[in-house]
Amino acid sequence: MKRAAGVLSAVVVLWGANAAADPPAAPAPAAPPDKAACLDASVQGQTFRDAHKLVEARDQFRTCSQQACPAIVQKDCVTWLGEAEQGLPTVVISAKDGAGHDLLDVKVTVDGQPLTAKLQGDALPLNPGPHALHFEAAPGMLDQQVLVKEGVKNQSISVVLGPVASAGGVTPPEARGTSPLRTVGLAAGGVGIAGIVVGAIFGVVAISDKSSADCVASFCKAGPLSSANSAATISTITFIAGGVLLAGGAGLYLFGPKEGASPSPATATLRLAPAIGPRDGGLLLGGTW
Repeated sequence: MKRAAGVLSAVVVLWGANAAADPPAAPAPAAPPDKAACLDASVQGQTFRDAHKLVEARDQFRTCSQQACPAIVQKDCVTWLGEAEQGLPTVVISAKDGAGHDLLDVKVTVDGQPLTAKLQGDALPLNPGPHALHFEAAPGMLDQQVLVKEGVKNQSISVVLGPVASAGGVTPPEARGTSPLRTVGLAAGGVGIAGIVVGAIFGVVAISDKSSADCVASFCKAGPLSSANSAATISTITFIAGGVLLAGGAGLYLFGPKEGASPSPATATLRLAPAIGPRDGGLLLGGTW
């Protein structure tokens, strides 16, 4: 009797071990929808479809297209499901780091809702229209606006996260502009040309005023003669100053450094203006750089 009990215990233990090793049972399939659920899914699907929310419309049409639904509802939902799946766009998202390597562990949200936590190169359905995408990975984060087009499959969306490395790992040099000396040279040359023009104008005025003085022998009219002398003085000064500025500006431009560590100042200017007194004349020169 004891021997029989021992055998029975061994059988029970062995059966218990085998039962523990068996895999868990698969979840029971979802119960088919009833008539009310079919009708509700049909109405909701059409509402989503008309609002261009094709992802939600597809899910509803999948429910009401089951065989458990009334035949007339099922028939319409099968047709609508095909139309929704045909118009539903899909996107393929890829991300790289600054060195051009593919990133896989990227968290992506669409309009604040999670889309995926890992990029696998598969096509993801999205409703048509503009969307705000947020990408987050170890190298950094990025926000991007995208327009998803209805009916377009496998629309590519590519982003770069983190700083972009230059060729050879060398940081690109800062932008270098024209040397300030060359800029001043251009300004000085321009003012020099203006001075020569002013000198020529006053030279013509001096000749005209001297002609109006009606000089006979050593006698001339005092007013026109004084004006002619002043104009002649200014003409001489502006000619000389203009020539000096033109020559100096040409030298600065031709022999100055072609590139500087920073862009040329946009405010570099020179100004030339005649100064006329009762007995003499002069030239005022000013500028900033």
